[in-house]
Amino acid sequence: MPFTFPDPAISTTATLPSGEKWEYVNGAWKPVSTADNDQEQIDALKARIGINEGDIDGLEGDIGDDSGLTQPLGESIAALQARLVSIESLDVQSAVSALAIAQQDIMDLKSKVNTLELTSFLIME
Repeated sequence: MPFTFPDPAISTTATLPSGEKWEYVNGAWKPVSTADNDQEQIDALKARIGINEGDIDGLEGDIGDDSGLTQPLGESIAALQARLVSIESLDVQSAVSALAIAQQDIMDLKSKVNTLELTSFLIME
């Protein structure tokens, strides 16, 4: 069955059932080159972003030199974990209960002070 190219006003590219690609250029359908230019594209990208093999080797070397940073970081993590355990061991419920008792004691003491002040005033009269 023959292949019919689409109307160029609708689409300027076509792919045949065989996978071959065609493009409408300057009033005629022409095959699109299927040459493998991956390496050219890679080289162009490297040139565009400015990375070369020396930079990559330098970065890889820097990655291996981070052992001086990981040891103090590990020690800091261990110290923080120890502090967390000590905080978790505090009995929060007991602290809240003690606070409530202390608040009640303060209110009782205020009441007694007020009573004593009134009593002292009455004695002086």
